[in-house]
Amino acid sequence: MRSFMLVAIMVFSALYVHQAQAFECGKLEFGAKLGDMDDGNFVLYMEKDGVTYYNYVGACRLPVHQKASPAIAYAFVDGKYYARIIRVAGREKKDILADMEKSFCKPVSVKSEGDVSLYQCDLPNDIEFKFKYNNKTGEARTAAYSKALRKSIGKADLAEFPEQ
Repeated sequence: MRSFMLVAIMVFSALYVHQAQAFECGKLEFGAKLGDMDDGNFVLYMEKDGVTYYNYVGACRLPVHQKASPAIAYAFVDGKYYARIIRVAGREKKDILADMEKSFCKPVSVKSEGDVSLYQCDLPNDIEFKFKYNNKTGEARTAAYSKALRKSIGKADLAEFPEQ
């Protein structure tokens, strides 16, 4: 009887313990709380200008992993998922633009400053996507972020990869 009660209590307790859902790195669920997403694999590496930046060390496979070895940062504002920033070196600009148009959107804004080209477009759910390419070094940076959360901090350029 004691064993049955112990098992019943353990099962009952497990029903009330809130477990974090496994993070799905391919989804852009901006505004989600870090505490609800964190499955123990987010590693804080920097806080700057009201934004906290994390590496995700769990299993994460994005389409970019099939073509490059990306560095990926996840940004949070007030504990809410704000942006995903990806840096890649060694891919041709035309190939990245083709992938961008196929998977996300066709750029509606194109700017050039010196060696750098910047492409922008809007995604559904108030998300902006930017692609910045250094024509001299071949380094590419993309940023997808919540425009609503961006307004709360006034961050100037999310296509810059955060470095300490």
